[in-house]
Amino acid sequence: MSQAGLIIPKKEVTITERENHPIQPKGVSRIFAPLLTTLHIFLYSSVMGLLVLIWTIQVSMQGLMFFWPMHAMFGWGFGCGLHLILFLSYHDKVDFLSKIRQRPYFGAIFITHAWFYLSISIYLIILNVLYSEFPWSVFAIMGWGIGFGYHVIIASLMPSKKEINLKKIRAEKIYFCYNCGTELEERDDYNYCAACGNKFEKVA
Repeated sequence: MSQAGLIIPKKEVTITERENHPIQPKGVSRIFAPLLTTLHIFLYSSVMGLLVLIWTIQVSMQGLMFFWPMHAMFGWGFGCGLHLILFLSYHDKVDFLSKIRQRPYFGAIFITHAWFYLSISIYLIILNVLYSEFPWSVFAIMGWGIGFGYHVIIASLMPSKKEINLKKIRAEKIYFCYNCGTELEERDDYNYCAACGNKFEKVA
C-alpha cells in the first residue's frame, strides 16, 4: 500500500495549505510592514551618515582620532538589523529565514536570539581588539554560546509538525483522503478513496 495515501483529518489538509501560503501574525505584521522597515533603515542610515560627517570634520580640524561613531552604529544597528531580518522572514523575502520562522519551536524567537548572539559577539571581539590584549571576549562568547547551543538542541529535538499531526490523526474519528480531501468511511476493509481511487493505510 502507498504511504502517500495515508489518511488524515481535514484539519491537517487545511494546515498544509496554510504552510504553502504563510499568514503573517496580526500582532507584528504592522511593525514589520515595508514602509516602517524602510523608514527605520532610512533614519538609521541618515543619523549614522551625520555622525560620520561630524567625525570627519573633527579629524580635519584636530587630526586622526578614534572612530567613535562605531559605538552608535552597533548600538542602534542591533535593533535596526533585527527589524530588517524579521521583515525579510515574515514577508518571505529570504527563503532560508522563512523556513526557520515556520519551523516548530524555532520561529522569530530563535531568529532574534541568533541575531543578537552573532552581532553582539562581533562587537565584543572588536572592542577586545581595540582596548585590550587579553582575549576576554572569548569567555563572553563561549558563555552565551552555551545557552544558544541549548536553544538550538532543544528546538531540534522537539517533535516536528508531522509527528504532532500524526498524534492528532490517531485521536480523530473522522478520516479524509490525503489526495483529494474526500471524507472516508471508518471501516477495516475500506482501504481506498472512491472519489479518486487513491489507496491508503489506516493509522492504528
